[in-house]
Parts: sequence; structure tokens; C-alpha cells
Amino acid sequence: MKPPRRILFITEGGLGDQVALTPALRAAKESFADSFVAVFATYRHPTDVEKAEPFQNLAPSAIERAHTIFSTDPNVDELYVLNRYAFRSLTLRARLAAEWSVVRFLRAKHFDTVISTFPHHERFILWGFLAGARHRVGARNQGMHWLLTHAPNIEKANRGVVEYYCDLVRAIGGEIRSPRTAFMVPKESLQWADRELRRIGIQPGGMFVAVHPGASGLYKAWPPERYAALIASLQRRWQVDVVMAMGEHDRQIVDAIHMHLETRIGEIDCTASVANLAAVLQRSALCISNDSGPRHLAVAAGTPSLAFFRRHHDKEWDVYADVPFCATLKSGEACPACPPEKCYDRIPAGELFGAYCVRLIGVEQAVERADALMQVLLEHQPHG
Repeated sequence: MKPPRRILFITEGGLGDQVALTPALRAAKESFADSFVAVFATYRHPTDVEKAEPFQNLAPSAIERAHTIFSTDPNVDELYVLNRYAFRSLTLRARLAAEWSVVRFLRAKHFDTVISTFPHHERFILWGFLAGARHRVGARNQGMHWLLTHAPNIEKANRGVVEYYCDLVRAIGGEIRSPRTAFMVPKESLQWADRELRRIGIQPGGMFVAVHPGASGLYKAWPPERYAALIASLQRRWQVDVVMAMGEHDRQIVDAIHMHLETRIGEIDCTASVANLAAVLQRSALCISNDSGPRHLAVAAGTPSLAFFRRHHDKEWDVYADVPFCATLKSGEACPACPPEKCYDRIPAGELFGAYCVRLIGVEQAVERADALMQVLLEHQPHG
């Protein structure tokens, strides 16, 4: 086959998926000489993009204003954004017109290769076909797969999300030199983080642990009273500052954690920018979180991580075995609410946070794992 030259990745806008896509983007850029790589990202929430318009073409000069990790990725030449929230608010006639405008836009870009990264999003496959791409790539096990020219038989749950995306690039002859994710934190975001840390009493270079307790669903969140107990243990055992890194959707669980703490800890609201959140996490010695986008951002920024997982979700998302100081916790006990090989994400009656399997992760287990990480991290601290 003729080597790809103009490659488009169509993807969801979830933070974890953005981070997981970075090795595939790098592989596409490195594997095909002088290739042009673009990303078409679809977002779920109105605050995820700068404006509420359904479709935006963000040329290189405007990419940095998008609420996306692709903003600083050197392997992304252009970024296009679809705001699904605004898109769905249109009337049927207006939505069809907007969708056709997307197709016409993509046709005008003359992509020879379109990679549909999300299975079971037939719209992505259809766009690639209507855009006239010679090579159309996507997983075989989904609708409209007959419109694909390259359809590897792969599943996220079996391969892990990072390898799954890399397999899509391998399908067109790409070479994966490294599966490691990466995010380049802009200098201005690091400066912003330093100002915010000083505001809450942490000086530049001071050691602190970042806790990001939010998640895309409350069923994924380790209970707030347990976060509070773990925070208190870190403060007592290691005399380390703890900072709550948060976004606009995390207020509920952050307030619940404060209710269980004897002393209030500092908060940094990173809603305005993914890069700002990455900067706070990169400045921290350790990030403690749920299985969430910020966890993946921390690893991409080079920060040690401890994450709480539901059962049966680690095959797809626990994908950092080759990264030092990256730990996950999940319970080995049988879940009282779900069958042995399936998780229904059920939160116990009367509770707000944490599915049954998340609640099977005890405080003592978390303290033990956090202590082990802190011990190793302190041993690797430079001595002055």
C-alpha cells in the first residue's frame, strides 16, 4: 500500500482517551516521513471547548486555546473540534446540515487515511468513507465495518486502550517505538501552578501530594471519608502537605472530604485548563486519584500515581506496567452485587459515592500502598 501522507484521527474528547492516544499519534508521525497528522475530537460537555458552536476548525495558531491535551502535542499539526452537546441541541434538519458541513470540510482537507479510534461510533466510519479517504481504519467488531479498508480484530478490553490505539496505526504499517504516553506542560502553566501553590502556602520546590478525588461518574469514586483518612495518614506519617486538585464537576466530593478532615487542606481549581491541572500534578511528588482522566494526565506528565480501580476495568485502563511508581488498587474480594466476571457499577443504597467493588478497597490497604510509594519516592529524592 502507498504510505499514508495525510492522516486524520477521529476520537472522543475524554481526557483519559486523549492521553492514551498520544503514543499512536507519535507513531504515525515517526513512521511516515513528512506526514501531516490531524485530530478530530468530539466533546461531551459545553465547557470542554472554548465556544458553544457545534463545529470548530482550530488551525495551529488557535490550538492552544482548546481545552485538550492535543494543544501541546508536537505530533498534531491541526485540531478540529465537534461539541456534541451543542450538536445534539440542534433540530434534526439543522443537525443533518451541520453533519454534512463536517463531511464537506473533511473532503476539502484531502485526507488519504482516516483512523476511527472509537468502536461502535459508526458516524466516525461514515465520515471517513464520505470524506473520500483511501485508507479507512477501525476495529472489526462494530457496525459499518464493511466501509473500512483496514479492520484489525482487536478489543480495548483485551489489549488495553493504549495498545488498542497503537494497533490501529500498526494496521497501516506504522511502527510503535514506545507505548509511553506523554504530555508537554507549557511554561506558563507551570508558572500558574507555582503561583497557586504559593497562595496556599507551598513554596516552589516544596514536597506535596496531590489528591484528585473526582471521576466521570460517582460510582468510580473511592468514598470521601476514606480519602480523608488516607490524607490524615499521609500528613501524620510523612509530614507532607496535601493539595486537592479539582475541576468544576468535583465540588461535591471535595466538600464531602473536607467534612471528614480535622484540618482543612489547600485546594487548586484547575477548571480553566487541562495544562494547568497537568502543571499542578507535575509539581507534586505523588498523585492519588480514582481511575480517571487526571490519573492518566499525571502519568503522562511524569508524576508517580496511585489510583483506585473497579473490578474488571484494569485490563482496559491499567496500562502503565512499564512506568515506574505507577500503582493501582482494586479489591480481590467477590462483589456482593455483581456476577463474578461483570461489573454493573452499582452504588450501595443510601450512599452517594463508590460502587460496591470500589468500596471493597479498605483504608488500611490504601495507606499501606501509599506508604510504600512514599518510602521509595523519598529514597529517590536528591540530597542537598
